[in-house]
Amino acid sequence: MTFFFITLPFFVLAWILYTNKNVLLCVGRWFLSRRYQIKNSGDIVFAPNKNYLIMPNHPAIVDPAILVSELHRKGLSLCPLVDESFFSNGFVRHVLALFNAVRVPDFRRANFRPFLKVRPTYKASLKRAKALSYSVLALLTAGENVLLYPSGHITADGRESLENRQLAFNVISQLPKGVEVIGVRMRGLFGSMWSRAGGSPPPHFVKTLMKSILIWPFSIFRRRRRVSIYAENLTAKVIEWSKLPRAGFNGMLEHWYNADLEMKGLDKEPAT
Repeated sequence: MTFFFITLPFFVLAWILYTNKNVLLCVGRWFLSRRYQIKNSGDIVFAPNKNYLIMPNHPAIVDPAILVSELHRKGLSLCPLVDESFFSNGFVRHVLALFNAVRVPDFRRANFRPFLKVRPTYKASLKRAKALSYSVLALLTAGENVLLYPSGHITADGRESLENRQLAFNVISQLPKGVEVIGVRMRGLFGSMWSRAGGSPPPHFVKTLMKSILIWPFSIFRRRRRVSIYAENLTAKVIEWSKLPRAGFNGMLEHWYNADLEMKGLDKEPAT
């Protein structure tokens, strides 16, 4: 009985974290703040009567958690677009459901169709990409705030590369009236265990999460990683860029993401 009363508060706390998005974000932000020293710039004030499309660069797997928790602190709740591979884990799938996350198919994988084990045809990929853009537009039209990564993958060298991606272009080309587009540029995460520094393969999410949890208690003895988050309202710019062909749109967006590196004469972000 004594054991029950000792452990009960921990089970209650775990249940609250598992079922309440706001509590989960607050606790998550506290844990992240022990490991990362985050500096926000851009001075964007999010109005409660507007909805937003947030389009960040993607330096590491952990950056969505940092960005979502920081924007939640500013009163912005987000529906993130998440690679379908993350939905294979039951716990992660439950957490993603709390955020109304949208599953994004990975068109490059051989097991894209898990039962057939074959790559989809170009036409099938195009069809699903268009369906995904309609899902994003439906969320925005319904007044939701959406987190969309135009590149769709974490960078291998710190520079953002959209290649032939079409989701951002499709959404901006049909952007619902009144939606504001916020570009976000994050620096400082490239070189962490969550990144692809050195051109390594993308880190395994669950394994890296477990490693991060194990070393977290020792974070008080380590220097916090400095992370900068710069936000800018790009609504007018991206609407103008969407009048270009898709390659031109992607090129302009890439230039914005990499502008700070280009100003310093760097061809990639230094790993820290």
